[in-house]
Amino acid sequence: MSAETTFVNAAGFSSLLSLWMFAVGSAFPARLRGVGAAAVHLLHFCFVCTSISLLVRAWESARFPIANLYESLLLFSWGLLLAFVVLFKRTGPLYLGCLTALCVTLVFLYASWLPPGLHEIKPLMPALVSFWRVIHVPPLIVSYAFFITSGLLAILNLWSARRRRTAISCLMALALCVVSIYLGTLKLASAPTINLLFWCGLTVSCFAILLLFWMETKSKPVRTELYEMTEAICQKSITIAFPLLTFGIVTGAFWANHAWGAYWTWDPKESMSLATWLSYAAYLHLRAREDCRTDSLSLCAFLGLLLTILTYLGFSFLGMGGLHTYGNLA
Repeated sequence: MSAETTFVNAAGFSSLLSLWMFAVGSAFPARLRGVGAAAVHLLHFCFVCTSISLLVRAWESARFPIANLYESLLLFSWGLLLAFVVLFKRTGPLYLGCLTALCVTLVFLYASWLPPGLHEIKPLMPALVSFWRVIHVPPLIVSYAFFITSGLLAILNLWSARRRRTAISCLMALALCVVSIYLGTLKLASAPTINLLFWCGLTVSCFAILLLFWMETKSKPVRTELYEMTEAICQKSITIAFPLLTFGIVTGAFWANHAWGAYWTWDPKESMSLATWLSYAAYLHLRAREDCRTDSLSLCAFLGLLLTILTYLGFSFLGMGGLHTYGNLA
């Protein structure tokens, strides 16, 4: 077993163990305070192991480790853990750690399901041999991690604000996205079937979310200390991620001009990245308005989450084609 595999396995096991510890500590906060604190330290250990695994892979490959889906998922899990390290304070809520541990565990599990060939270090394909790869890709992946964190916190905000049916609909839409991408990644269904499941299901889910949210806005949202803390963390996460996304899009335009002779080609993934950027720009604009409801901000953050997932993995594994198909398993 290589050193990289050892550290990846240690990171995956520690994320799973911390998930259970966070769940137990959150269920019995008065009796098991030490369990939650230990889970926080374990998640920091997971961050260290993931960082070392990336460094080892970079050393063995003599390049920045971001050339295929497996390496992208490693960097994405590192970004999720970085978001936890940055956003979590000593008095922070344990559910932030629980969400982070859950996401990291699922990412490691998703990466373990990939074909063994993607785990091997291979030479870069010609299209990726460019210094722009190191400048363009990492900020985008890290911004996706922060956006995912903010979107999950937004669902908690809706739930704690007594927008229960809206929150449940958001979870169903998120589950539909995850299942569709999983089926597309491992080719467990045909492309038309996956697209029908994804687009029709997502359209119905978004319509239901907006309808239920409109129905539930007849009552004022319940504002508690926990709600205020979660909303602040969500806003801080988006504030950090938005400049990273902007930087990634701008540098991507320069790379596109260097590789294809045009700054913008309206490639499906390029177009979706612009839609994602606009959704979070709308969030920041609404947040600047004093008369904007906080539950509306949470809904906007969740819709941005769906666009982020579609931008990161959706077009690569839903059969949409385009120039950004380096992550395809074929």
